[in-house]
Parts: sequence; structure tokens; C-alpha cells
Amino acid sequence: MPESQLEARRFSWKNLFGFLLVNIFVLLPAVIAYLVLCSALAVDHFSEGFLALRPRGLTVQVRKYVRNDGKTIRLFPMAHIGDPGFYRKVSQSFPTNSIILMEGVTDKRNLLTNKIGYRRVATSLGLAEQQQEFKPSPDKLVRADVDVEQFTTNTIEFLNVVMLIHSKGLNAETLLKLMHYSPPPNFEEQLFDDLLQKRNRRLLEEIQARLSESADIMVPWGAAHMPGIAKEIQKSGFRLEETREYVVIRFRFGGNNSKTAGKELDHESAR
Repeated sequence: MPESQLEARRFSWKNLFGFLLVNIFVLLPAVIAYLVLCSALAVDHFSEGFLALRPRGLTVQVRKYVRNDGKTIRLFPMAHIGDPGFYRKVSQSFPTNSIILMEGVTDKRNLLTNKIGYRRVATSLGLAEQQQEFKPSPDKLVRADVDVEQFTTNTIEFLNVVMLIHSKGLNAETLLKLMHYSPPPNFEEQLFDDLLQKRNRRLLEEIQARLSESADIMVPWGAAHMPGIAKEIQKSGFRLEETREYVVIRFRFGGNNSKTAGKELDHESAR
């Protein structure tokens, strides 16, 4: 670099506008595109393909597993909030002779002081709660989840603190309680076991018990549970036969409206 380039220069409107244009029309779009790409890759990686970010919205991949004796298990990744049409389409896709293993932690002893709810979030995003819109046929519904009393004391205490935000919103009182909460050592492993692994084990027990009653088992559970459940049922002799994608949350740009929400993607692949 020549010395002339290092000398002090006068203010230049040309340089200023050039710098702003590069940042606005080149760097900013590049950063946004990079973040979107990283988010999509992260979602796909941690959900092992059961959840995906597409240009048109957030999608889930329903997977059908079949065993040599004809028994079928369908895994339906669910979300606590989504477009109403998605929940209706999933409910209508269940065979009439199937057994539906429902997710839902009970609280018989009222150990949770602040009930878990997603109405505030759903309303602010213009979406619906799963418990309000997801209504499969009640004939063969089976509760296949655990009760809160099976969680450790540390997990219950943590849930009661976190759920203050859902019940009272983020204010000075709830923020102060969250700041003063101090988890015990190795708490993350304990929490992960309670909220995910322990519930998966309970579901797998129910799957094995119900296979003798029906040839079709429907599992509409949260997307976070799907990778572990899929691995276990494949160990027991089931193989992946078919996949289908549904839009859970449709990104609305301009002319998009709620009439198209929940519309199934035109994508189906058989294996």
C-alpha cells in the first residue's frame, strides 16, 4: 500500500454513501441469509429431519414404520402452537381402527403451582394452541405419558419458576425470581432425563403393550421426542416405509391468508 493511501483524507459524501449502500444491500442481506441457513441446518440436525425450516414455513415430517407382521407405527411430530388447519389435517389422517397414544403430563397432586399454557404466545403470533384444535376421535385415545410426581424435586421447582412467565408475563417480579434461581450441579442432565427420556420410556412401554390390540399405532407427540422414539422402534424390528410433510406454521408474506394455513405440502415419498 503506498504512503499516499495512509495520509489523512477529507470527508467525502461519495465514500459515506458507498459505505452505507454496501452495508444495507450487501452485508445485511448476507448476514440474514447466513443466519437463516444456520437456523435451518440446526433445526434439521437436532430433530434428525422430523422438523424443518422451509421458505414457506415450519414443517414436520410424519413417518410410517412397518414390521414384517404388518404392524404399523406412525410418528406425528407435533408443536404446542401452530396453524389450526395443521391440527385438523393430522386428526383426519388417523385410520378409524387405530390406537392413538396421546402426549400430556398429568398433575394429580397439583405439584405445579403455575399451570403450563401457550395461549399468550399463540395469540400474539396469530396461531392456535394444540389442545384447542387437535381433536382426534376419542374412541381409542390412550394416555401414554407420565405424571409430574415422577419428576425429580429439582425439575418441579424449575418448572414452577419458568412457568411464571407464562402465567404472569415477563415483569420485574418474574425477572427477579428467574435471576435468583440457582440450579444444582448436573441439573441439565436431570432435567433432560425427566422431560424427555423418562417420558419416552413410558411411551415405548405403552407402544409394546398396545401392539397386540391394533395393527395401527398413532403417536402424535412433540418433535423433540421423535428421534429417540424412532431409534427404539427400529431396534424392535420396524422399518421406515413412508414419509409425508405437513406445514405447522406458515410464513405469511403479503397475500398469504389463513385459508391456506395448514395445507399439506405437495410432497410424499415412499421407501
